[in-house]
Amino acid sequence: MSTKSRALTRVLLRDDLRDWSTLIFTFIFPSVLLVVLILTIADRVPGMDLTGEISSNVIAFGASFVGIFSGASHLATWRENGMFTVMRTFPLSSRTVLTCQARSGVVMLITQAALLVVVAVSMGMRLKVTALAAVIPLALGYLLFFTLGVLLGILLPTMAGVSMAANVIILGLGFLGGAIMPVTLLPHWAQIVAPWTPIYHLREAATMPLIGVGTWIKAGTGMAYLLGVTALLAIVSERTMRWE
Repeated sequence: MSTKSRALTRVLLRDDLRDWSTLIFTFIFPSVLLVVLILTIADRVPGMDLTGEISSNVIAFGASFVGIFSGASHLATWRENGMFTVMRTFPLSSRTVLTCQARSGVVMLITQAALLVVVAVSMGMRLKVTALAAVIPLALGYLLFFTLGVLLGILLPTMAGVSMAANVIILGLGFLGGAIMPVTLLPHWAQIVAPWTPIYHLREAATMPLIGVGTWIKAGTGMAYLLGVTALLAIVSERTMRWE
């Protein structure tokens, strides 16, 4: 990693850590959501404890949330304050800028995931010995939504517009993908739509290694989906942002 790249990564991470709204929505909101969902619907299905599934769903949702805002927020802010134009004069490629953004977001992702796991375990989630392998689908899900966030940051003119669009997308996909509520408890039409959404596949890929619910075939299918869509969005976002 070059000196310029390390410096930009540190600047981006420092900005995130100084932004109270980022800290609240990255750490406090998903933690509160996890506790509320476990307390309200963990015993909704007679004879079943949904604590583990709810926990893995919220962890997947959190990774998506971090991803889309890591990709969008800095670009939108730079566009508003004129820094986007200034940065075009620096000897930095679009790939370098995006990589630095992704690195700073990964720090937030790892911290958030660790926090949510601690909260979930304290609420009754039982981890499997393969739990650490869930890092792979969580990272892929993060990158998928990161690239989607980059597109929002490039295409929308204001931070307010980016925030609104990102929230609508992430909350909508979170609901339809079964992250906010288990798919079995969703309306019938939502259960039909769910398998077409990225958060659904992120959940499938992360839940099996994390708590042992599902099948490895479904987890593998989810990984393939995440990898393919992420690669496609990465190509589109890099070419859209190209400024060399």
